[in-house]
Amino acid sequence: MRTVKKLLATVLAVLTIFSVCVFSASAVSAPEFKVTLVSETATTATIRFSLVKGSFNSLDATFSKSSDLTECTAITPTTAFSKVATATTNSKTGMISCIAISSVKAPMDVCELTFKKKSSASVDERDFGVVVTSCSVTVNSGVSGADNVEVGDDVTVKIDFGSFNLNQDSIQMNYKQTVKVDYTTNYKAEDLTWTSSNEKVATVDEDGNVYASGKGNATITVKSADGKVNETVNVTVSYTVLQWIIIIVLFGWIWY
Repeated sequence: MRTVKKLLATVLAVLTIFSVCVFSASAVSAPEFKVTLVSETATTATIRFSLVKGSFNSLDATFSKSSDLTECTAITPTTAFSKVATATTNSKTGMISCIAISSVKAPMDVCELTFKKKSSASVDERDFGVVVTSCSVTVNSGVSGADNVEVGDDVTVKIDFGSFNLNQDSIQMNYKQTVKVDYTTNYKAEDLTWTSSNEKVATVDEDGNVYASGKGNATITVKSADGKVNETVNVTVSYTVLQWIIIIVLFGWIWY
């Protein structure tokens, strides 16, 4: 009788472990990736491959291209990615294979790839593709420690080139006031460059915040590294009544 009880207990334990492992595996969410255009010239195009959601422990991915692109000349893992993963790249086949030293967690840019172009025409989302042949996610089963679960079939990759919408073409400001340009974008801040035509009137920071530094007019320009964004906003800076009083009555033009 005792033998039967021990046998039943062993079977129950095995079934429990199996069910927990199956539950853990089924509960794993596959990571999501994104491809964006970083920069483009008449002869080359550079794209960025990024992890935007979830995490992974290992990855094998192949980058495809349209006939408008001739070849991949370089695959360069980012500094942040290299700190947590070791990667093997092959630009001839457009492949990257990596195993993480520690789990790679979103958000993180994985690598950048440069392609040669056949013509000076701009590339678009149809020119690139990514096939993830293998991807594992590390999970803790709660019983036997860390397990690597293969989720390659469920990985999603979005080809999402940058978009930028400017919601205004002019700004009326008061001296010493700060106003943020009204825009929506999925570009990263470092991929946009903001400049002012007259910094004695208005200056602008990397996020599109405009500071009125003097009375007059200025043009704020924003450009993207990929060359697809080139927008302008006209800025007019005036004095308030109080500021005019300070300037005229208190000789504020000397110090204000």
